[in-house]
Amino acid sequence: MNNTQCRVKIQNRFSEPTNVKNGVPQGDALACLVFNIALEKVIRDAAVNIRGTIFYKYIQILAYADDIDITGRTQSAMIEAFHSLEKAAKNMNLFINQERPNICQ
Repeated sequence: MNNTQCRVKIQNRFSEPTNVKNGVPQGDALACLVFNIALEKVIRDAAVNIRGTIFYKYIQILAYADDIDITGRTQSAMIEAFHSLEKAAKNMNLFINQERPNICQ
């Protein structure tokens, strides 16, 4: 992903090349795949048990695209899982959008 350039195509004309300094451009075919790989690592590093279903454990995590849902039997289990995910995300320079927190209380 180093030394990557992109151009914008409008009708049949291309813009001048622009250097991509960090990651992949938004809308790039690889963007979702790369982000999902990173999100998978965050969930694994958080050490939250992801095996089984909520019927057999205290926490269930469902992740899709850039959303993570935490379902738990207790509020304290959900908060603990949230903090574990937040810490693992920060280790990869990913941050939770705090403009719209979705922690049910």
